[in-house]
Amino acid sequence: MIVLVPVSMFSVNFSVARGRPYSRLERRVLEVIAAHAGVAPHQGATLTSLCDTFRVHERLMVEAVVTLVGAGWFAVTSGREATFVLTDEGQQACSSGKDPASVVVAPAPPCTVVCDRTAGQLARRGEVPTVSKQEARLDLNPSTPLRIRGSALDESQVQKLLPRASDEWVRSIGRPRLVTTGRYLPVRVDLADQAITGLPRGWHQALSAEILAVAQARQEELDAAPNLQPAPQTAGKESPLVLAPPPATGQAHRPTPLSIAGRRSPASAVGASTLPQTDATFPWLNEADPLGNGGDGFSEQSIKATLFSEVSGEDSHQLLITEALATAAKHVLIASPTVNAESLSKLGNAIQAAVSRGVRVDVLYGDTDEGTTPQAVVDLLNRIGYHAAQRVGRDLVKPAKEPTGSGAGLLIFDGKDGALEAVIGDYAWAGSPGSLQARSVHVGGTEFMAQVARAAAGLWMWSGDPDSADRWRRVADRCQDNTAVSAARGDHLKDQDQVLAELIVDDEHAQVPQGSEGNALRIGGACRHENGSAVGIRGISAVIRRPEALAMPRE
Repeated sequence: MIVLVPVSMFSVNFSVARGRPYSRLERRVLEVIAAHAGVAPHQGATLTSLCDTFRVHERLMVEAVVTLVGAGWFAVTSGREATFVLTDEGQQACSSGKDPASVVVAPAPPCTVVCDRTAGQLARRGEVPTVSKQEARLDLNPSTPLRIRGSALDESQVQKLLPRASDEWVRSIGRPRLVTTGRYLPVRVDLADQAITGLPRGWHQALSAEILAVAQARQEELDAAPNLQPAPQTAGKESPLVLAPPPATGQAHRPTPLSIAGRRSPASAVGASTLPQTDATFPWLNEADPLGNGGDGFSEQSIKATLFSEVSGEDSHQLLITEALATAAKHVLIASPTVNAESLSKLGNAIQAAVSRGVRVDVLYGDTDEGTTPQAVVDLLNRIGYHAAQRVGRDLVKPAKEPTGSGAGLLIFDGKDGALEAVIGDYAWAGSPGSLQARSVHVGGTEFMAQVARAAAGLWMWSGDPDSADRWRRVADRCQDNTAVSAARGDHLKDQDQVLAELIVDDEHAQVPQGSEGNALRIGGACRHENGSAVGIRGISAVIRRPEALAMPRE
């Protein structure tokens, strides 16, 4: 039996970054400028002096200088002749002893992402052979319910699906653009074996029960009237059951998986007989793997990260957020599943102290507790910001004006060394504690934090603040640049702290069970919405695996 899954398609433009170690000439130029600054700090090196020192053609020296200026290692000052002076970043690079590197950014070919409109699962187009509405034959084949009616995705939902080479990183992602909503994924269902063929492997957990239920309902319908079959469907009405016509003498129409939308099926022509229900209409299912299309391994979606600690209990979480607000240099983001005025007020002094140092503090929440309104949250945080630094403080404290609908318990801050860190779990940072003991993981690593920063941008989009979302997109871009530079230098995470981490966003939660399973631990917060614009699952979690999990045999 064939069951149809309604899908939509999105086109995603993105760019990739690659780290490039500096040439020997560029390294030597940086060293000479640094040495010159030590001898004559108020008189930087010039293009002429550099050419004389290295005895190279001016064109080669210009290329080296442009690369170093673009990396931010030194600046150009105006005067009779332009001079080059070391920046703070350049000074830190020289004193660190690390080899300098630059980042090369290039546009990548657009990627098409398929989203199922029943459970919100995502996959690359190559893993999902779809057909048009005419080829799907809704008059003959049952379909799963259409629940996801939204026409938007955010970058955090698609970032793991974007293809790249092994030495590249996804640097920036454009907003996914809706291409079509009128296509279907056909799958074959064997009710006797409870098997589904043609479904992407990652979608089984979220969709199998739904598909089997639809197939079972259709089978019971056919068993109740063995000599009847559905007539062609008319718009806006359910198809009545009519007597089955004699078998058609001609061949059934056989569409290709990616055939042109809108092509009319021969059976839909006026006067044509209704085709019998047959799996032969979708011949590629004959060769499909019953376990699903595409890869199933976590290795392609897990990336290296640093696990600082596992956190549990009220006191441990409060200690961590207090330390984050006390030590952060630029950024703190607090995303709480719920918020209330009393809990938020307890953080007031710590937030005020951070803002007085020039730290930007973002506060988002999934929903308000009883007795608290979104406007009350905004007013409270505005007062905290104003008391810290008056108008500047009000600009630095950024409260969400609307709930995100997310169950995420997320804390992001830049640590003592300036690198971003995150605490991901189910703790209500600004709301009432839950009935169960809260659990989180404290993680870092530039590549993983780029994904977390995009998830933060997604939360701001759900809250209706695109400007704040753009700010966190820029943070993600800087994290990816740092990743590319570190790779070019050959930097590595400490083995004792290294884990494989996968960020789970929104409807992805339907694929991964909560808690421990085998060598994986999933910690995070999510909640399900049955209706409204946020229908589906909204949340953020992390799946943590030790590197040795990859080498262990699967059962």
